[in-house]
Amino acid sequence: MAIMTHPITGDKLNPIAIKRKGLTFHNAVTAWVMRLQGETFTDIVQKLGTNANRVGDVFRGDVHQGARDKAVAILQKHKSLLI
Repeated sequence: MAIMTHPITGDKLNPIAIKRKGLTFHNAVTAWVMRLQGETFTDIVQKLGTNANRVGDVFRGDVHQGARDKAVAILQKHKSLLI
């Protein structure tokens, strides 16, 4: 993928490949897996292509209850992926 630059300032920019307006249960599980593997909150938000409020809702348990438990179960099956 080519490096993008701002047309006026020439500053290097990251391409935005995915923009999610909401998170599914599967996305919430993915967020928890990444968090449990040590990813930063900001990186999770950026990688999922959403905003911090949506990911915060998941981590607080306001939406997609059970996503953390599912993530823990997945990681226990794949212990080599734990930090």
